Amino acid sequence: MLGDELVSRAYARNADFWIGIVRDGLDPFQTKLTDPALLEVIGDPSGQRILDAGCGEGQLARALTARGARHVHGVDTCAEFITAAREHPEHQEESATFHHADVAALPLPDDSVDLVVANRLPHGIAFPQRRFHEFARVLTPTGRLILLSMHPCFYAARSERSAANAGAFDLDEYFGVRTVEQHFQVADRRSPAASVQQFHSLEDYIAMVTGAGFVVTGLREPHPSPAQREENPWWNEHFTRPLFLLLECAPRP
Repeated sequence: MLGDELVSRAYARNADFWIGIVRDGLDPFQTKLTDPALLEVIGDPSGQRILDAGCGEGQLARALTARGARHVHGVDTCAEFITAAREHPEHQEESATFHHADVAALPLPDDSVDLVVANRLPHGIAFPQRRFHEFARVLTPTGRLILLSMHPCFYAARSERSAANAGAFDLDEYFGVRTVEQHFQVADRRSPAASVQQFHSLEDYIAMVTGAGFVVTGLREPHPSPAQREENPWWNEHFTRPLFLLLECAPRP
């Protein structure tokens, strides 16, 4: 099994669940918050060679090729995702290649991509810093790295976001390594297996990025606008703290 076994096993068991959620557009966090924010930061991808690190079933890769990307390399440890991406009716082999591989050991040559995008890619467990060194290796000196992650400061399991304990914060846990293991409930669907993610403090997360030779050039925390909250009160119940962190980075000169 590629990658960290606990993470990869959960994704394999949940593959059909996530493929259905993405293709049916059921996750408002993705469709209304993270995808629009990510595409805005990416901008016009025309002519760019792009690495989609943790590509899942290929939704982002398809969006980028439709917007004019020269070629997208999608990489994921989940074989079921890669098969789904390759078999999607909109997949075009000349525009995208999907690799069953680990983002910490990329099957790409040095200086071969203009943009690396890691879209809600879980942190590695054994050696979480390795992927950032790999991103630096395959990226051109004038390229960009865009990281959209669960927020290292505020993300918690759904069961921990209730009003009763929303303010609870364990500093020893925060400055250590936090493990969040949970089933996901999206619309009326529940994931078959609990996902496993590890979280590091913000300073440790940034240190991994900068330690690989990057500088952070932009930071956003995608969140619902006042108009979105007014239009759909669902956000008031389900977005009570920052859940996402979006970093734009560049190789250090």
